[in-house]
Amino acid sequence: MEASVPVFGNCCLVLPADSDALALTEALVEADTLADVLADAEALVEADALADVLADTEALADVLAETEALVEAETLADVLAETEALVEAETLADVLALTEALVEAETLADVLAETEALVEADTLADVLAETEALVEADTLADVLAETEALVEADALADVLALTEALVEADALAEVLAETEALVEADALAEVLAETEALVEADALADVLALTEALVEADALADVLAETGSTR
Repeated sequence: MEASVPVFGNCCLVLPADSDALALTEALVEADTLADVLADAEALVEADALADVLADTEALADVLAETEALVEAETLADVLAETEALVEAETLADVLALTEALVEAETLADVLAETEALVEADTLADVLAETEALVEADTLADVLAETEALVEADALADVLALTEALVEADALAEVLAETEALVEADALAEVLAETEALVEADALADVLALTEALVEADALADVLAETGSTR
């Protein structure tokens, strides 16, 4: 007696009713089971590869977000530092201007007081020493001329000294501001370079991992294709 076993579609394979028929049936069942196992393995590999790609993409997005936050924080710190430097420079200029005004007012008061004292002393000495009006007038004119010359020379020396001090202070402030700006710019360049290097290294590692996963998946697909064609 013969038996029939379904193979593909509506086709049936007629088997002899002996031990060979049982062996052939078992071989067909094992082949069908192997095909199911290979299909399940291929689906699992594809799902795992997709999960790895999604994880790598999310990690790269996190790195880019952290880098942007660091750059924004550094930029804000630079703006605050520049603002503080400008405020300090303006405050220093106001202090210097006020100091200069006070020095000028005090110098003028001193000059007037000294002139008045010299004139009074000289005039009194002239009046006591000289008895004639012409001599007193002439002596007073001479004293006033000499006093004016002395006062102008002294005041000029004070103005020159004060001007030199102000110029040196202003030059020092400019040098300090430029030095601070250069140091801040150099520090920002170093931070950006380090951040870029970290991002590039992380991106390279992600690309290598993804490439390896794709190669493994492609190799498994080739094996599955060869297995299917052999069967």
